[in-house]
Amino acid sequence: MFEINFLHDYTDESLLDEIRSVAAGHSGSSLSAKTFAELSGKVSVSTIRRHFGTWRDALSKAGLEHLYSGRIVSEKMKIQPAKRLSDDDIIAELKRVYAILGTNTMNRAQFNAHSVTSYEAVRSRFGWNEALKLAQITPAPTANRKWTVEQCFENLAVVWTHCGRPPAYREMFNPPSIISGKAYEGRWGTWRTALRAFVVWANSDSDLSAPDLAGASPPPLEAIDGPVVKPAAENNRQVGQRMRFRVFQRDRFRCVACGRSPATQLNIILHADHINPVALGGKTVIENLQTLCESCNLGKGVLPG
Repeated sequence: MFEINFLHDYTDESLLDEIRSVAAGHSGSSLSAKTFAELSGKVSVSTIRRHFGTWRDALSKAGLEHLYSGRIVSEKMKIQPAKRLSDDDIIAELKRVYAILGTNTMNRAQFNAHSVTSYEAVRSRFGWNEALKLAQITPAPTANRKWTVEQCFENLAVVWTHCGRPPAYREMFNPPSIISGKAYEGRWGTWRTALRAFVVWANSDSDLSAPDLAGASPPPLEAIDGPVVKPAAENNRQVGQRMRFRVFQRDRFRCVACGRSPATQLNIILHADHINPVALGGKTVIENLQTLCESCNLGKGVLPG
């Protein structure tokens, strides 16, 4: 028989009963938020935190504080400014917040939301990535600081396509972005300057690697609709990221066959498709490319005559 597995109501007491029920069936000496999420199919940890503030507070209200496995904030950490905390105290705080989150990685926004100190305090003492390494915590995938200018622009093209518009700074910290907004600020000074530099790159007719435009005087964002010129590599079967973005932008980031867009529907992947196939003499030029979603593009090709 099919049954829907959820709580009939979400009162504090029903949530606490679910915590007690999971704890009763769990053989471990502690119950972390991550373990609870794996064992309970009725309520999420985020719902628990919205009602009680922290996982530790929820366990305490359920009479199960002895099952809390995270580190407890010391009185020293509560009353002393970060600059007076020892290195060990700061690393302990990283581990405490990480245990509260119950996630595989931790970024600066998550740390700031739950910590008695701040990302800036950690960064100034150790460097963020080094501190995470000392605390044995995996950095978020957006933490890599070794991105090239070309990689930054190609990542921005992916996110812009996903949103169907210029992305907001905060959106660069979430998938499909693999490069954080902080990395763009670090290279170009401000997020808006990074967007303008991207526009220069997107409108460039050069097939060479993009120059570092950090010090350039950028054009207005509206320049994205500038003139399109055929690339030199028109006989290349592969469509470069820069040309692909131009095609998507021209077609308003929608499949020209079905009208679907990643901006409005999940799991939609756009392709830059050759209208006249390369096998029949078609060129890799913008005039011979169209935006198709992956579904509409499947099976499209040259049939034997």
